[in-house]
Amino acid sequence: MLSVTCFDISAPVLHISSGKFTAAKNWMHKHMYHDGNFEIIIVIKGTLYMQVDNDHYQLNSGDVFALPPYHHLHGYKPSPEDTQYFWFHFFMKPNGLKTIDVEQDSGKITALFNSDTAVLPLIFNLSTVEKEFVLANQILDVSASNYFTSLSVDYLLTEMIIQLSEDYYQKIIGPSPSEHAARVETIKNWIRANLSESLRVGDVADAFALNPHYLVRIFKEQSNETVIQYINKLKMEEAKELLVRTNMAIKQIAGMAFFSDEKRFMKAFKKYTNLTPSEFRRAYTQQFLDSSNFDPEVPITKNTEDYRRRFE
Repeated sequence: MLSVTCFDISAPVLHISSGKFTAAKNWMHKHMYHDGNFEIIIVIKGTLYMQVDNDHYQLNSGDVFALPPYHHLHGYKPSPEDTQYFWFHFFMKPNGLKTIDVEQDSGKITALFNSDTAVLPLIFNLSTVEKEFVLANQILDVSASNYFTSLSVDYLLTEMIIQLSEDYYQKIIGPSPSEHAARVETIKNWIRANLSESLRVGDVADAFALNPHYLVRIFKEQSNETVIQYINKLKMEEAKELLVRTNMAIKQIAGMAFFSDEKRFMKAFKKYTNLTPSEFRRAYTQQFLDSSNFDPEVPITKNTEDYRRRFE
């Protein structure tokens, strides 16, 4: 049996606190009790050793940890120095979530998903992390800003839950059983592993001994985008993540995002996002603090009853 949580996403969740934490030497997660609030952790790098009630779990890079309310949580073993993760605490509206045990059958699990319900297990690994990392940085940035309404971060966090749930859904259903879909999925994985500034359609076709025109046709049929569009999308996602996660110079980011020069990168980025790289970076000013000097937890200055009243 597999324990999963179903979220009612017909209304946004209620953000309490969030942050990015970097572990010091010999750090272990201190004891916490989730009194009505849900927590999601996304491991950026390193390893977390977490005990939930009496069970031990090891979380590695790319793992998502979705812990429902009313559980005791603490570390059972020191994490490697510089282990890093995002964390998010939030409330759901009354009766807005339920945790159920379901047989590990993809059909029975996917039947839980619908337009108003997101589903997450306690732990799963992300196939790719770019979207989640960009969303996480947006949440932290907005939560640290003085918006006229707190709904801004509530909606962003709800979007994060939906994205995580979509990634879990895709992980369950797996690739399409058709021969072309399976082939295109393999090709995408190869492109991701061999991305470079000089990668072209011909290089991809040669790697799989395919006619370039045939490759272009089946790729478009299965993914609704061309090979070049997919390559450029990967480059843009890499650039966006570097812009919000680092203070690197634009020229350095251009190289790391597989562009031959800074001007070409800036032109392509503007076309893709309608923003210059600098404008995109300024939109998410990283006002949030990396909470490396204290354990992430729900701020004691916030009255949880105030949050609950908002749903009444």
